[in-house]
Amino acid sequence: MKKIISSILMTSLLAGSICACAPKTQETETPVVTTYGEPVKFEIKELSADDQDQFRKAYLNTSFDLLKTQFKNDQNVMISPASIMIALSMAEAGARGTTKDQMASLWGGQQDPGAQISYAAELVKRLNEAKGIKLSAADSMWINKENMSGFIKEEFVDFVKEHFDAEASELLFDNAALEKINSWVNEKTDGMIDKIIDRFTDEASLILINAISFDGKWSKQYEESQVAEEDFTNAAGEKQKAQMLYGMEHTYLENDKAKGFVKYYEGGQYAFVVMLPKDEAESADKMLAGFTGDDFDEYMNSSSDTAVRTSLPEFKYDYGNSLVDALKNLGMTDAFDAGKCDFTGIAEYEDGRKVVINDVIHKTHIEVDRNGTKAAAVTAVMMETAGAVAIDEVKEVYCNRPFAYAIVDMTDNTPVFLGTVNNI
Repeated sequence: MKKIISSILMTSLLAGSICACAPKTQETETPVVTTYGEPVKFEIKELSADDQDQFRKAYLNTSFDLLKTQFKNDQNVMISPASIMIALSMAEAGARGTTKDQMASLWGGQQDPGAQISYAAELVKRLNEAKGIKLSAADSMWINKENMSGFIKEEFVDFVKEHFDAEASELLFDNAALEKINSWVNEKTDGMIDKIIDRFTDEASLILINAISFDGKWSKQYEESQVAEEDFTNAAGEKQKAQMLYGMEHTYLENDKAKGFVKYYEGGQYAFVVMLPKDEAESADKMLAGFTGDDFDEYMNSSSDTAVRTSLPEFKYDYGNSLVDALKNLGMTDAFDAGKCDFTGIAEYEDGRKVVINDVIHKTHIEVDRNGTKAAAVTAVMMETAGAVAIDEVKEVYCNRPFAYAIVDMTDNTPVFLGTVNNI
């Protein structure tokens, strides 16, 4: 069965560019690696419950901070914070000094970057162990044999392969490689994201990719009698026709900014969470402007076993953007600065050249209909060398106007996707 939410959490497309010209060798499946200087020690830690809670809270706050950086003219947006974190954490494994500290600090790991990377690596395993739905995380590493062979560190390759379960391939970055990488992306997202790279730069050296595929069917399906064409009032106040899904749910949520409900997918571990602005004149963007990860926790913890009459529009859209400015504004600056970055854990050059991130591209796809949800996300880190219950009361949450949503792992209320619907 086709994976529906193929969240290509194409988390890190680390397209590194390097001006080095190493001798060409025949294509192999195992990268040619060597290490200059002192070996790098990597260690994945078993996190305590307190550590897990610390990193989860930081993940929540950064998730909402990143989402808000994407708002523009009340457009529909969606990000996968899980994809972004896993992608950046793979790159972070090869970062050193303040570069590593800044990358780890995004997710609450400034005091202990190793623990933060451990949290990200554990998330990959957790996604692959989901119950009741089809959810998988896939990682790959593509090494340009012309520019990177002989320079990439064996410790880095082994670490990403072992702890992020990444496939590793070494090949020449030509048209055949472009097709091969994009085909991998297309396969891991069930065709929802058909490619991530349009071309290679002359300096491209390394691509790290993480893809998450999610297929979630509603635990309680909508019947045909529950579907009707109705008006959806968009953020501009205009009426749009939408196929509205009407139902009765039994988990009601509310805080001072929003009200909503939880609709479960099969298996009961994952759910679609609605956040409808209490102020009917507000767009989803305006409502979320003051919404933090702590607010989300409060919102989720407000759940009550209350019957909720609901409506939800069927919707579908794609979103994509560069995250460079957003990440810089959140404090991750050195990774983009050839004069300050330190990715010597990935590669070292005897002539002093450096690997540096020049772009972080994020793409997502979402489809919500009467059957369930399809979604996909891709994060590409581009690098180059420079460097049910009794009904006591009935609530109503009708999403016939802008709203926000999350696809949440209900075991600890961790969102894998966050998005807004301002238009249909």
